[in-house]
Amino acid sequence: MLALTMRICARALLLIIIVASPGASVQAGPGHDHDHGHSSAASPKKPINPRVTMTSDAYEFVGILKDHNLVIYLDRRADTSPVTGAHIELTVNDNSAAAELQPDGSYLFQNPVLHAHEKFEIVASVTEEGGNDLLVGTLDATETHKDHSETNPFGHDHAIHHTNESQQSDTQNALHTIRSQLTSRPLFVFIVGTLVGVLFSLLLRAKHAVTIVLICVGIVTTNLRPAEAGPGHDHEHGNAHQQNHNATQDAPGRTADGFIFIPKPTQRLLEIRTQILKPETVKGTQRLIGRVIADPNRNGLVQSTIRGRIKPPDSGLPVLGQKVTTGQTLALVEPAFEPIDASDVRQTAGDLEQRMAVLTARLARRRQLVDKKVASRASLQDLEIELAGLKIRRQQLDESRSKPEALRAPVSGVVADVRVVAGQVVASADTLYQIVDPDSFWVEAITFDPKLSIAASATALTSDNLPLQLSFVGRSRTLQQQATVLQYKIQTSSKSLSIGAPLTVSVETGEPVTGIIVSKDAVAEAPNGQRVVYVRHAPEKYRAVPVRAENLDRTRLHILAGLKAGDQIIVHGASLVSQIR
Repeated sequence: MLALTMRICARALLLIIIVASPGASVQAGPGHDHDHGHSSAASPKKPINPRVTMTSDAYEFVGILKDHNLVIYLDRRADTSPVTGAHIELTVNDNSAAAELQPDGSYLFQNPVLHAHEKFEIVASVTEEGGNDLLVGTLDATETHKDHSETNPFGHDHAIHHTNESQQSDTQNALHTIRSQLTSRPLFVFIVGTLVGVLFSLLLRAKHAVTIVLICVGIVTTNLRPAEAGPGHDHEHGNAHQQNHNATQDAPGRTADGFIFIPKPTQRLLEIRTQILKPETVKGTQRLIGRVIADPNRNGLVQSTIRGRIKPPDSGLPVLGQKVTTGQTLALVEPAFEPIDASDVRQTAGDLEQRMAVLTARLARRRQLVDKKVASRASLQDLEIELAGLKIRRQQLDESRSKPEALRAPVSGVVADVRVVAGQVVASADTLYQIVDPDSFWVEAITFDPKLSIAASATALTSDNLPLQLSFVGRSRTLQQQATVLQYKIQTSSKSLSIGAPLTVSVETGEPVTGIIVSKDAVAEAPNGQRVVYVRHAPEKYRAVPVRAENLDRTRLHILAGLKAGDQIIVHGASLVSQIR
């Protein structure tokens, strides 16, 4: 009885292993591998949409046919910057219409004539403020890609093949049905395999029980996967491959001939800008840290000479940005004394009063003597002069105690700084106002190079990339924290400048250099580590060119080999183009 039970369990286990094994998978016949078949028929990467490319001295025109509409990208020929303010009139096979500007900066041309699969002769009239241009080209729409649903990419009749499949043996169909049911219920199969392994191990009196259970579970669960069609029946993978194929057709990439295809939509996203090279004669520059300062001849500070309380004038206290003129009263300062100072003032006033009283009595007696001709009139005049002096001193002392001091503008300009409010108590020498002339600013820069040769002119760049032309004023002959101070006058006025604003000052140094000068942003690093630039050969076609260069300064390079005058290279976005594979 025990032997019979073991044989039944062994056969059940064998049946499960056979059904769940990879060798029992039902595969479609040869020629049904949709994925492989489509991959072998895939064409090399190329633009899937027909194009028309036209160039002139002023413009480059790229039209892409999409869904029977022509999407137009119009750029400047010199730097590849988008043109979004032009009027484009297209004539396609004697049908004329205007293209409409789109929110993304492209133009859309819609015409029923584009529905035909033929070659179109296109004439584009571009009208823009300051001139117009005419461009002529050909659009070939005869080889547009058809929808794969309209063709049979598999090369055989599915109906006939599946009819042949229906003639398979009953044994294969049964195995296929059993396997489908088992693999569609992975939890059920897992439980059955586990129970069989446990039962089999118990019948063997628990010898190697753990090993047998793990083997049974592993064999069954390893094969728990959905039934896969054989070669040619993987419709899902084939569709995914087709979608990926279509997605990469009109995308940037490197071609077999070594060029880089960058579609116009991608160029707009990457903000690609180019430059036509020409020889230049320049000097190397050194960049210094600077800041904006006021012109000492057109700048003034308003300070109080006494301690007191602020009192607004009749016109009110000036505010920031207000224009003032020389001599204009800005504020009044009412004197304020400390208790000890007030005591001294009272004591001085008492002394003056006493001396004035004594002199007044002496004058009265002296007049009597003069009237009697006993004393000379000269002695009387001396006493009168002395009394008049004491009265003046007393008047000045009274004024110092009550008369406010008027704070006046030393120069004409605008109020750049205000540090006063009504009722504020200020001390002597406190700076209350700063007045500057906004049309006369200087720049102060520092350098740690004692051998720096100072040119008569320099340039500066603000934090918002505003260029400024500078003229040299002077340099300090004493070091300030081991640095030499240079001062320049700003030749071009700017209302947006403020005192203390940081600047980057570029000072020309060294001997003049003549050759091809490019920005460092135009040079990228190739995958092999070589320095390259990207030369434009067509509106959507570029080539990486190795170059040899030397540093001219922190922002520019002198090209020694690899480029020539007339080449048009990418100067903005080169680092992004280098990532295209």
